[in-house]
Amino acid sequence: MLEVRKTAIISSLVFGLMISSIYLVAQVYDFRVTFSEKDKVNNKYESLSFKFNLLLNEVEYFRNQLTIRKVATEKLGMRSPSFKDQILVTKESSNK
Repeated sequence: MLEVRKTAIISSLVFGLMISSIYLVAQVYDFRVTFSEKDKVNNKYESLSFKFNLLLNEVEYFRNQLTIRKVATEKLGMRSPSFKDQILVTKESSNK
């Protein structure tokens, strides 16, 4: 009876060890998959953040251009040249 009890205890401990080992492997796998997805999201966030900052700079540039145009037309009395006022200057190439 004692021998059967020892065998049952050892068998249950081995079974528990196997189950916990399988569970540990599953947790490690899930961790690696989640970490990989998190890394992809972080890379996408950095890329989008960079593009967002570029767009903000571009918006600021155009806002400044509009402000300069407004000041030039309203306060300085400047105007865009008409087609007949424009002069086209070309440079001849010296391929001799």
